[in-house]
Amino acid sequence: MFSLPRFAGHSFQVVLACFVVASTLAGCSRQKSDTEAVDQFFLDNPKAKRQTIGKFAGHVTIDGMPPDKAAGQLFVLLNDAEHPVRLPPRFVACNEDGTFAFTTYLAGDGVPVGKYVIEFAQLKLPRGGRGRAASGIARLYGQPDGLKNLYSDPEKNLSDPNLIMTVESPGRTDYEFNLQVAGKDAIAAPGKLAAVSIPTL
Repeated sequence: MFSLPRFAGHSFQVVLACFVVASTLAGCSRQKSDTEAVDQFFLDNPKAKRQTIGKFAGHVTIDGMPPDKAAGQLFVLLNDAEHPVRLPPRFVACNEDGTFAFTTYLAGDGVPVGKYVIEFAQLKLPRGGRGRAASGIARLYGQPDGLKNLYSDPEKNLSDPNLIMTVESPGRTDYEFNLQVAGKDAIAAPGKLAAVSIPTL
């Protein structure tokens, strides 16, 4: 399914969304596939930079088990290994069985090639399940972290070679991460760049 790039700037998303809507309203003689729609967008907008993508998908377990939904929604975040930021623009929610797949242009196509530090956070919606971000349209997942803040800090994760990945094209769909949480002390004060809240639709 064709999707707006999560990493793209707001103006790029708006332009791409307008293109898709315009194509739909135009009533083309035959319906374009998602791939054709993306190709056509970049043909029509030569200044838009199309990045080389590598698949990044796999499976996450917690102490050898699928994530416990009662403990919160499990997120995988990819942060710039050279210049990590507070909330990286590339993140995805895991399915109930712990599987995940990142999307940039088309469902499951991956992320721009590059070097990333991986973060994990298992966050909850506020009581009632309808947390709202400042925009009023997104749900805001937040603390407590079901992973005890052990894997949410990109600066801390840079010291673990298992949490640093270089994504190349065509990428991989068989990443496996088993997060060890049981028996470990929680990090009471997450680092300044740690993922302690995530807005998502």
